[in-house]
Amino acid sequence: MRRLYISFALLLSMLTAEAQYGLRVWKDGKSVLFPIANIDSIRFVRPVTDIYFSDDVVELKEGETRQLTVSVLPVDADSKGLTWSSSTPSVASVDAQGFVTAVSIGTSLITVAATDDSGVKAECEVTVKRLCPDDHHPHAIDLGLPSGTKWCCCNVGASTPEGYGGYYAWGETSEKSAYNWDAYAYYNKDTGYVNIGSDIAGTSYDVATVLMGAPWRMPSAELLLEFVNYCSRQWTMLNGVNGILVTGLNGAQIFLPAAGYQWIDDLEGAGSYGYYWSSSLYPSHDGKAYGLYIGPIEWYWSNKASRGCGRSVRAVCGD
Repeated sequence: MRRLYISFALLLSMLTAEAQYGLRVWKDGKSVLFPIANIDSIRFVRPVTDIYFSDDVVELKEGETRQLTVSVLPVDADSKGLTWSSSTPSVASVDAQGFVTAVSIGTSLITVAATDDSGVKAECEVTVKRLCPDDHHPHAIDLGLPSGTKWCCCNVGASTPEGYGGYYAWGETSEKSAYNWDAYAYYNKDTGYVNIGSDIAGTSYDVATVLMGAPWRMPSAELLLEFVNYCSRQWTMLNGVNGILVTGLNGAQIFLPAAGYQWIDDLEGAGSYGYYWSSSLYPSHDGKAYGLYIGPIEWYWSNKASRGCGRSVRAVCGD
């Protein structure tokens, strides 16, 4: 016996005086009468009626991967399967889960279509641009901040925007194999912490200045606060590395990788979150300094950590 899967609305439109003999349907461009004797059962299905993107115009940076999100209506459609395709895979490719990878500069249309034969589909225009002016890093990126401060495109010790770079204890200017109190240069178990200043920006304790040269320096807690308050963020992936794409007031962008942190001889949280030092000592505890936390859900500038912990540094320059 043949089973028919049709929508209730379509069924009503097909009922005629022929119903005692069979069911007339529209198939392959013509009217076809299915004899009653050949129909064992009829199942009413709810097809997809609409698909829409949360954003139908998206800008990605070269090397960035981001999942596009869509809504499928009605919410109780019997089949909500989707297929994805790109008009120009050499510019932006897409996988079966809607993850789009920006391959090269240009524009591509990403199409998502329902698989229930409803013919419903939607399109999203993806434009791919460069993150930095060229590949000769580092660059000083003007984010349009009130202070006029420019942010480096790479972490200290990294050669690309997505590179983790080095991990440094606060006030130290080189990496090491272990990060703990015994290994911290400015701590003595008998006398406590060594005072190297409340703000080490531009000094011999500033790893950005020492390794990159002036005018690069570590950002103060105030500059981290300005960074968070005036910029927006998007959790994303750049060349396979998780992190946040930060957009300034003027539309300029930088990428901060989720590099985790070092404690003892372990790298913790890489790919899931990141910690970045400021140049500012925490005033209520001389064993801690301010820093920036970044993660998939939130970021905040007031994170405080023990000075002996190995963290990333993102340099700044200008006023």
